[in-house]
Amino acid sequence: MVRIVLALGIALIIVYSLTPSDLGFLPAEYTAAGWAIDLFNALLVYGFLFIGYCMFYFLIDRGFSGRMMIEIESAPQRRLRPAEIAARYSLAMVLRRRLNEMLEIGRITAVNNRYRNTVKGQRAAALFSFVKRFLQLGEGG
Repeated sequence: MVRIVLALGIALIIVYSLTPSDLGFLPAEYTAAGWAIDLFNALLVYGFLFIGYCMFYFLIDRGFSGRMMIEIESAPQRRLRPAEIAARYSLAMVLRRRLNEMLEIGRITAVNNRYRNTVKGQRAAALFSFVKRFLQLGEGG
């Protein structure tokens, strides 16, 4: 995702540099701020759109609540007991998926059936720890 957003960001800068500041129809007072402000605003909006997309993606891909509602909706009579939900969406499955993802992206390694943070994982853990303390989020994740 980061590579895609960087590639599209570079494409945005190239397209911006090839586009006339008035777009062929804007009044001159709309373009008086200058190219640097215009480019900054374009990159800022692009950044916010990317952040919004990331939030949407992770809500859909990682959201426990959404997954549970999908399971309930797809069940006969659209009802499930807590044990039935747990059987369809087990903690072991979630844990296995997250550990495999962290192994794939190089944040952890597995040695003798134990996990250890890589340097990349240590940096991420320090950042997450700081943000959680700063926002006073407490334990959990």
